[in-house]
Amino acid sequence: MHMPATLLRLSFFSVLMALPITAPAQADPRIDDQTGRCLANYPPSVFFDHKHIKLTIDIPDIENAAFDGVATLTTSPIGAPQGSLTLDARKTMTFSKVTVNGSAATFSHTDDLLKINFPETVGADEAVTVEMTYHAEKPSGNASGLNWFKTRAGREKQGAMVYSQGQSNYNSYWFPCHDYPNDKLTTEITVTVDSGYEVISNGRMVERKAADDKRTTWHWLQDKPHASYLVMIAIGMFDVVDVNEGQPGVPMPVYGPPGSADDLKAIFKNTPAMVKHFEELFNEPYPWDKYAQVIVRNFRWGGMENTSATTLAEYAASRGDSDSAQDDLIAHELCHQWLGDLITCKSWDHLWLNEGWATMGEWLWIQKRDGDDAYYRGPRQALNILKLSANTPAPQGIAMISRYYSEIDDNFTKAEDPYKRGGFFLHMLRERLGDDLFWKGVRLYIDRYKFQCVETSDFRKTLEEVSGQSLERFFDQWAFRPGMPSLKVDTAYDETSRMMTVTVEQSQKIDAENPAYALRLPVFCEFPAQEGKDQPAGQWLYIDMDTKSATESFDLPMKPNRVRIDPNVSLLARINEQRRTESAGE
Repeated sequence: MHMPATLLRLSFFSVLMALPITAPAQADPRIDDQTGRCLANYPPSVFFDHKHIKLTIDIPDIENAAFDGVATLTTSPIGAPQGSLTLDARKTMTFSKVTVNGSAATFSHTDDLLKINFPETVGADEAVTVEMTYHAEKPSGNASGLNWFKTRAGREKQGAMVYSQGQSNYNSYWFPCHDYPNDKLTTEITVTVDSGYEVISNGRMVERKAADDKRTTWHWLQDKPHASYLVMIAIGMFDVVDVNEGQPGVPMPVYGPPGSADDLKAIFKNTPAMVKHFEELFNEPYPWDKYAQVIVRNFRWGGMENTSATTLAEYAASRGDSDSAQDDLIAHELCHQWLGDLITCKSWDHLWLNEGWATMGEWLWIQKRDGDDAYYRGPRQALNILKLSANTPAPQGIAMISRYYSEIDDNFTKAEDPYKRGGFFLHMLRERLGDDLFWKGVRLYIDRYKFQCVETSDFRKTLEEVSGQSLERFFDQWAFRPGMPSLKVDTAYDETSRMMTVTVEQSQKIDAENPAYALRLPVFCEFPAQEGKDQPAGQWLYIDMDTKSATESFDLPMKPNRVRIDPNVSLLARINEQRRTESAGE
């Protein structure tokens, strides 16, 4: 998912306004002071292996936010026999009938949960088919779920519009499901709606046929497993262009407002090249039957990476300053098709595995399109924002990976941003390991965990396996710990001895909860050009430390004309530089 530009601007403004912190420290967010209860969030148990769900949706009036539905779920108990099944189902749905393997079953629908009592106990690993008949009325909330928009006066050619937004736990507004990312299943959707409307969903279209003289039935099949929050439908009147038409590979249709076809061709023309680039980097073919990009109205976010069918905000149809103005957004959502959809975070505290990678995907495409210097602008901008926002140490600070949050969506907007900090963390790993080992580990990770749900340790272990490096401390302090070091760096060059002395002090809060960081600070000494002399362009110096301060001295062949502290922004830190030059007699 991609934040809209307006939200990013508001977040940045909020950070600036919050800088003069005068309020007293917050209570420890890890425990309820009154009851002693731990406030951590944990994934729900998965007692069933959901195999496949088929949704049959009948929309009698596209202008009215209501439909009749049948959800047919094929599932089987895990580990032990089960006598009942509980699914997430919001009160926007009213259930009239439930059957289990064709036999009527009793059920209750309270507290946004549908509990189904099986006529007979179902054995472990035994397949069972549960059919649920229901009616949905205004099946959305908080601009999520199944959003419904009537035809607008003066824009009749655009018609009404319906589209889903499932992340993070909103698809249970319009169909019963296990609404959490720690389970995957295949999906199938049949929608009957007024003729003249396009219906888009995950996977491939099986058929489109007339239901009667006024309505059409669309049948879509996603035959590779994905998480429930990635299930999508979009219904509207669109211009449609395939930016990969006539070329090898999967179809890449783009759906935009009527009259936008020429703009769509220009804005999304780089999509096939992006797909090819990510396929090469990940050594993994694009995993789905198509790649659709669907522009919808009044979208809450910038984009949403539904499996094989990304949803985009209206501004995605604007060329802006150039035809490639939306490349960041397009690359972000496309990268998710591998890292987020093919491999999915098992719980929302590990969201960075989705969003950090999508942010990295933006930078990787810019590197391919514009070169290495352009790539480094991404981490540098992210670092500048994080310097302002990631100010609070433990225990009050909430780390990028943390089970402590009030609402799931808090994970998307917290100061230790899984987007910018997640992308920067990946950049740090790339700088630490080097491209060969980094990409070898990433490719192993994708090979090993595709179509599965993962935690951060799964990614770490693959990088350790290919590199031989122990990375647990690195992950603990940069991913599981809030804040960042503040470094005072003093460089002094002695012209007599030709020695460069570098002193580094960590000035952030240091205590038992926030020990000094273990880090490597790179320093690059540039030498002046001397005609006719064979000399190095510069020399790298590295200061390794895990204490409050450290001092290292290095032999240099000559006086540097420039000293650059961490020029490749490989370290998540606030750096204050001081430079001195000493000579004989000083």
